[in-house]
Amino acid sequence: MRLARTLISIVLVAAFVGGTISTASAGSLPRRAKTMRDEMFQLVNGSRRHHGVKALKLCWAVSRDAWEHSKHMAGRHSVYHTTDLWSVVRPYHPSTWGENVAMAGTLKRVERMFMGSAPHRSNILNGRYHHIGVGAVRSGGRVWVTLDFYG
Repeated sequence: MRLARTLISIVLVAAFVGGTISTASAGSLPRRAKTMRDEMFQLVNGSRRHHGVKALKLCWAVSRDAWEHSKHMAGRHSVYHTTDLWSVVRPYHPSTWGENVAMAGTLKRVERMFMGSAPHRSNILNGRYHHIGVGAVRSGGRVWVTLDFYG
């Protein structure tokens, strides 16, 4: 009986630890990154709503990639596009995809910059896009943002 309780305890501990490890390996974002992601997501969908375009759905997996890209831009102090966006969105079988990247002092400023630039505005208001991945990082007094759209 004692051996059975010990084995059950080991199995329960292994299940708990295994669950913890798999959750961690799923790559949850830091709290600040989630807050910034959610705020930027709301700003983008607010612009779409204001222009009569259906809201985008947030894709967490693509957001993780967008966040990684934003981290790399911040680390290099340079704004540049993802080299192979197709590989990021390919699992979702999109027919169209696009990306906006920027750096500014605030997320609201980033959204104003996007909406003031014809190609970036076109991505935000494109009705063929149905999903978005959002990544934002604060570094050096600036926010670095990546928006990956697909539909």
